[in-house]
Amino acid sequence: MKRPGTSDPFSAPAVSVAPGLVARSVMFGMFAISPHLRTLFPELAEDLRRRRIHIPMPEGISLRFALYPFPAARLTGPVYSQRILTRRQHYNTFAEVFFAPLAWVLTPGKRITALETSESVLDFQGWACADEWLYYGDDFTSADLRNLCRRVPSVGHPMGMRDQWFEMFSGEFTPFLEGYIPPGAT
Repeated sequence: MKRPGTSDPFSAPAVSVAPGLVARSVMFGMFAISPHLRTLFPELAEDLRRRRIHIPMPEGISLRFALYPFPAARLTGPVYSQRILTRRQHYNTFAEVFFAPLAWVLTPGKRITALETSESVLDFQGWACADEWLYYGDDFTSADLRNLCRRVPSVGHPMGMRDQWFEMFSGEFTPFLEGYIPPGAT
């Protein structure tokens, strides 16, 4: 399905966002979902806590997002998944938030995943990157999404066909919250 006014079905929609505020809100949520992130990325945790204006994304992690038009919601901490049938892919996250209209994933960056023997499903699906959004201050309240990223795919959860994947996580560190948002509740 092509997006209005474009010839590319993955082109970013024409919406206005406050990139710094959005990225910091998502990151606050991810640190709440996965408190161990404070241990893994103490500088980022401190920058968020102190409400610093321009926050650098630590090397080795990436904040990715896609459009998510489904009523199923999922919030989790760190998960490593490997597709074992049809196509060799992996899905590796520190935290994820799937809540319409967007899905957000904090994932190891390219340098770490370059060691993988399979391709990242996020790269395969073309998820957009919001790493630079943390540099925008609270006073920058309106940017056209098309100027922040060119392509934003519409996705379901990467593990939608769970019979093709195995999923590994820690019962000690990985919270899972899954459910459906009733129509009209958002």
